[in-house]
Order: sequence, then C-alpha cells, then structure tokens
Amino acid sequence: MTFNTPQVLIIDDDPGVLFLHEIIVKEGALNRDPSTFLNAEKALDYIIPIDASTTKILIFLDINMPRINGWEFLEILVEKIKHADIKVVMVTSSLSKSEFEKSKEYEFIIDFWQKPMEEEQVYLLKENLGSWLGEHLANEN
Repeated sequence: MTFNTPQVLIIDDDPGVLFLHEIIVKEGALNRDPSTFLNAEKALDYIIPIDASTTKILIFLDINMPRINGWEFLEILVEKIKHADIKVVMVTSSLSKSEFEKSKEYEFIIDFWQKPMEEEQVYLLKENLGSWLGEHLANEN
C-alpha cells in the first residue's frame, strides 16, 4: 500500500452483506483488497495501532451491530485517533431521520447510505474523493 492510497475497511456484522459490499468495493475499483470485519472491536484493534499522519483509511460502517454499534465505534475513534486521516461512510438498513441527522455530528462521516451499497455509489464516491484516493484510483473506472 502506498502513502497516497487509503486502506479500505468494511465493518458489518452480517456475513452476507459484508461479502456483497466487499465485491462492490472491488468491482467499483475502489480497492482490490479491502479489509473486512464482522465486528467493530476487531476493526478498532486493527485501526488504533496504525494511527499515524501517513495513514489514510476509508471505512464503510454499519450502525446496528452487537457489542459495539457504529455510533460507539465512532466515539472510540474520536477519542483514540489523533493523526490518521479517516473518512467514514455509514451503510445502514436504518431509515431513521434522527440517525441521518446524528451522522452530521461526526467529522469522520462523509456520507450516509442505505443498505445494500451499490456500485454506482462507489463510482460517485471515487469521483467526490478524487485525489484523496490517490491518482491511480481517482482516474480508474
């Protein structure tokens, strides 16, 4: 992984959704090898030790998960991450307007999608993030 290329993480407690989202991320040419996590704790165990100014991470995050839900995960990120450049897309089955509004309170969150994610959303995300993704990804379609 090069300095300019962010790592992509997909966090969802549903194995089927996790698999589908992994395929969509790959087919959308966002990342050839995204890291997948069935629970937020394992994802935090992965992210916290790599908190550095050279670290860029794009996270697709489910809200409703057991043990640590998406909101609790974000609270821990806010508390623990001091250097990494992290962007989060909430991907949820929730249609709650209050959850959408709550997502605006977090600096990390850049978008709020309804499950399942779609390849077109990934293409638009790539376009919106542009050079943050690295030049080779920003131009790939």
